[in-house]
Amino acid sequence: MTRTLRPRPWVSAFGALALLVTACGGTATPGGSSAAGAGGASPAAAGGGSPAASGAGAWSRANEGTSLSMIAEATLNSQVLESLLPDFTAKTGIDVQLEQAPYDSVVQKLTLNATTKQGAYDIVSLPYEFLGAFAEKGWITPIDDRVADKGSYGPGFDPTAIIPALWKASSVWRDKTYGMPSNSAVMMMFYRKDLFENAAEQAAFKAKYGYDLAVPTTWKQYQAAAEFFTRKAGSQLAGATLSKDFAGVAMTGKRHVATVLEWLDYGWTYGGGILDAQGNLIIDSQPSVDSLGYMAGLRPFAQPGYTNATWDETTATLQQGGAALSITWGDTAGAMEATDQSAVVGKMGYASIPTLKDGDTQIAHLGSWTYVIPSGSTKQDAAWEFMQWALSAPVQTALAKGGGLPALTSSFEDPELVSSLPYWKQELVSLGQSKSRPRIPEWGSMSDILQKDISDVISGQATPADAFKQADDQLRKVLTLPVAYQ
Repeated sequence: MTRTLRPRPWVSAFGALALLVTACGGTATPGGSSAAGAGGASPAAAGGGSPAASGAGAWSRANEGTSLSMIAEATLNSQVLESLLPDFTAKTGIDVQLEQAPYDSVVQKLTLNATTKQGAYDIVSLPYEFLGAFAEKGWITPIDDRVADKGSYGPGFDPTAIIPALWKASSVWRDKTYGMPSNSAVMMMFYRKDLFENAAEQAAFKAKYGYDLAVPTTWKQYQAAAEFFTRKAGSQLAGATLSKDFAGVAMTGKRHVATVLEWLDYGWTYGGGILDAQGNLIIDSQPSVDSLGYMAGLRPFAQPGYTNATWDETTATLQQGGAALSITWGDTAGAMEATDQSAVVGKMGYASIPTLKDGDTQIAHLGSWTYVIPSGSTKQDAAWEFMQWALSAPVQTALAKGGGLPALTSSFEDPELVSSLPYWKQELVSLGQSKSRPRIPEWGSMSDILQKDISDVISGQATPADAFKQADDQLRKVLTLPVAYQ
């Protein structure tokens, strides 16, 4: 997803990598056993179901002098990765030219490159929901043989250390491995911890609602807190007089994929969504309709301009101290803690997405991207070297220390990161609760349909029932049902 770029929270990424490589001696931190705690099995593709040995020794220089062309989404992850590239060149002799672009532009450029056989890119970071489309059309190269060749692994590379939920969504399509996760974005609940802990606000909330103000765990509590904290300019909030309106919730509402992805959090936790486990459409089921009605019901408490908001505007609203709550991407948490940009440093809390009822299974929307090698590239050996280096333990930890989100469980369990970043523990918890949207070739058309119908409801132009009846009719023209593989 395209997110507002954030500064690095503490040390420079390249400096962090230099320290890590020295400290680790180029050896990966084992992650196989702890990775299972993030949900799912370890990657079977890593070789026979047994843990892969971490690469040892030096990086290969067989592709020295090669120049790779790469494209990735313009996020902090990509910024930090770019700062680390000199290390890759120093170790392998391979140069990487990294192009950064917004979400929509990345997908458009990759599609054009594949359909016209331009061969413009050698390594790409692809949104995981397009994995099926690119794999089915032969636009990307399977890497099963490379993953199975443990003896060729570079220092610190161990695919069994990758968080299993990321491996499943970002790497495998129809039992073939096509790539490695390039980030671990997942949706979470952001809340203004300082407001929830304010004694005066707690007393006022209990007087109005009859129960204690606490971090919401259900959608009913979430809506009540959003309503309670919605204030007009001139009113009091935590003892201060507001100079402008304050929103109870920051949300997306634009005709954009961001609004579809936020709705899926409500849809899944209500028991609905787009497709059920058997591949049947459930978009116009009562739980799906009710969940969209709930999302629309948050409008009175939303920030100004929410009908034109995507994740970037949501991030800005939260970062500027303009809202109390939001369901948004965990990789924007760094923006909240950026001392030179944020008005809410140390004031934000991070928690799991609420559920319909207490005791329901918690679900978080996974939004990872994946490194894949275009079939048209003539430099696939060098691209595989890059992929190993990018997923090696020292680089992943350096990425995290630069403010990005890694793909290894060991990086999320790093004591220094856990103690320094207030959102770090929740990132791993939410990854363990994560669920993937459909990765089928028809996703692009599905998204276009849902963008219109959901945004029509958010803007008050349609009812949830009418919108999802229309979506159901249109999706049936796009999909072959039941969908056999998602």
